[in-house]
Amino acid sequence: MRGLFIAFEGITGSGKKTHIKLLTEELLIRKISFTTLSFPDFDNDIARLTKKPQLDAYTLSLLYAADRSYSQERIKSLLENGQVVITDRYCYSNFAYQAAKGLPLEWLMEIEKYIIKPDIVFLIDVPVETTLARVRQLSLEDFSKREILERIEKEKDILEKVREIFLKLAKENREAKWFVIDATKSIKEVHEEIWSILEPEIEKLKG
Repeated sequence: MRGLFIAFEGITGSGKKTHIKLLTEELLIRKISFTTLSFPDFDNDIARLTKKPQLDAYTLSLLYAADRSYSQERIKSLLENGQVVITDRYCYSNFAYQAAKGLPLEWLMEIEKYIIKPDIVFLIDVPVETTLARVRQLSLEDFSKREILERIEKEKDILEKVREIFLKLAKENREAKWFVIDATKSIKEVHEEIWSILEPEIEKLKG
């Protein structure tokens, strides 16, 4: 039986990593085989090229797309072996972040038209102001916290646009089942909502 492909999307600081971790803990308890991926995947040379500061937005977008293209055979193999594949960001981040910076959304979608699409996309949705408030409360070293806050505050207007585009994709995209999760709720409430959606799909894999 084919596995299940799940993508988590959302703006910087939305809580994707937290909820991926909680999900994998559920899967471990139930002895469900899974693999986690993250894009960009800086373990490969393609993704590392995206760190070059002189790149224009179009080249950057193509590199992000190539990074995912490089992983397609691995994703296909994992799914064919019945695994749950969970990814922290996928093509939709490229669409949302680059379109927010002015690139045509249609072009961004075209260059990733033929990649394997997730079965389910969780959009961990949270206002930018909420992410700023949460970072301020984090028990990080002062330098790390200041660095994250400065980045989010600097990109605040862009992140607002990114969020709008994510919500547009959730409403209009038909390539996957999208679930918009209100991440202003408690971590426990958000996790329970995600698991209530996934549990029936996971049970199918066990059967």
